[in-house]
Amino acid sequence: MSSIVNRARVVARRLADATREDGRRPEGHGLAARVATLEAAVEENRRLSQRLADVVDVVTELLVPALDRDDERLRAALARLDKTLDDSPGSED
Repeated sequence: MSSIVNRARVVARRLADATREDGRRPEGHGLAARVATLEAAVEENRRLSQRLADVVDVVTELLVPALDRDDERLRAALARLDKTLDDSPGSED
């Protein structure tokens, strides 16, 4: 899971746990937590969409008949896919 999603969950928990001196929760705490969670989800979706686009580029190049295939474009597509996979959370060894 990405660090952005984890960070949003921490913020949401802090906001949900926050109370004022009189024991009431601050107004809008639920909305702020939801916004933080949604922002993290949007970032995660963007990252996954980029990875999918890179995979589609590679598959497209591989499905083109061999005579029409552009090996340089295939190498570039594979390089982009490798970079996307290397940048993904959890890819550190």
